[in-house]
Order: sequence, then structure tokens, then C-alpha cells
Amino acid sequence: MRAMTTQITIGEYGIEIAEEKWNPLALRKEFTIIITHVAKPTPTRCEVREAVAKALNVDKDLVVVTKMLSEYGIGRTRVRVHVYKDKERLQYLEPQKVIKLNEKCG
Repeated sequence: MRAMTTQITIGEYGIEIAEEKWNPLALRKEFTIIITHVAKPTPTRCEVREAVAKALNVDKDLVVVTKMLSEYGIGRTRVRVHVYKDKERLQYLEPQKVIKLNEKCG
């Protein structure tokens, strides 16, 4: 596990990669991301997915936003993201519900 303070931006939102971990069994990188959005709506799953793919220089089809949890009254959202090496591994490991949510982004 490696703590990072990498900054990513989505328009007016500030995004910080709080944690990055390599999962050797799943052959994926797992990220915990904190999005600050005081007095703004929570960014969509699609916006987060595209920003992470662009920041990490990977194909967005290999990026899966698994969970978004907004903290009430704080203007902060904690996001779990998985980045896979190949599409087959993603299809095998991720639940169909999560895959469908991410496919809506196009």
C-alpha cells in the first residue's frame, strides 16, 4: 500500500488519490479517491471514470468505479476505483451490476 497525494481535476472539482494498491491476485490496481465538492453536486460516475483514465493514461474501458460514498454535509465523496490490465479479467471479477453502471458512460 502506498499513500499518494496526486491531484486530478474534473472541471471545478478537486480530486486526490488517497491510496493506491496493486492486487496481484486480481491483476488490478485499486485506488481510493477523495473528491472535494463544497457547494457543488457530486460528480457523476462517468466524469470520475474519464478523469481517472485520463490522469493514469489508460483506456477508460479498463477503469471501473466500484463505489461512490458521499459524506453528508461535508461536500466530500470517497470513491473506490479498479484499473484492470485487460477486459477479460474485468468481466470475470466485477459484478454485472457494477459493469452495467460503468457501461452507461459509453
